[in-house]
Amino acid sequence: MGDRKAYLIMALILEGRGPCTIGPMNIQAARGELYVIPFNEADASFISGDEGGSGLRVDHCAFRADDLGMAAPLLPMKWRIEEAYLEEMHTLLHEIAGASIKPSDSCSENRLSAWTRFMDFLLSRPGHAELQTFEQDETPIRQALHFMGYRFMHPISIAEISKRVAMSTRHFQRTFKSITGKTYIQMLQEIRIRHSCGLLRFSRLSVQSIAEAVGIYDMNYFYRLFRSYCGMTPAAFRHRYHKLEA
Repeated sequence: MGDRKAYLIMALILEGRGPCTIGPMNIQAARGELYVIPFNEADASFISGDEGGSGLRVDHCAFRADDLGMAAPLLPMKWRIEEAYLEEMHTLLHEIAGASIKPSDSCSENRLSAWTRFMDFLLSRPGHAELQTFEQDETPIRQALHFMGYRFMHPISIAEISKRVAMSTRHFQRTFKSITGKTYIQMLQEIRIRHSCGLLRFSRLSVQSIAEAVGIYDMNYFYRLFRSYCGMTPAAFRHRYHKLEA
């Protein structure tokens, strides 16, 4: 849990409401929801639902996580797409899927271009989409991980998240480390840095705005943390990928 996955599933619920399996997750899905879920190739049947009973209609595509590097999301994310922009998101998914048919260099460039617009839609255009939490997770640590993925841009103390999943702070820390292989602080830092990588690569926000968007207001700390994970400054990271993708 929390390990790097090989692929990302993007699944957009176009119609209906009801149970749906997306990769490794069983969820209650509804029209207008977008799921971005890391998964492994071993997750063969990655989309299924009770099409007849619930009227679910799901459009989806997969994206190689390696193409995104550190900008690939670490945890599943759920977004609510505003009704007026649902068709625009549907079109973006089709563009990503179409660019993934052939593994050529030109298709890779088209795929990254489509992903850039996809991330711009989600991260840089307030009012188009809202990040939400998962309500139906079964284990305390999974609940904690999804809460972190939903609230990482705000202060989240160990005491607060332990209370949320009904565990003592000490027991939560031990269990979290044994299941994820990381401490709570390490996981929160990685979530924030990965999200900042996505913003650096796929938005025009300033470095300071990006640091604040992921919940870090001390710029010296942000630079140290970013360098420890990525081996370079945020500006060098942005320049590197913009140069490669130019």
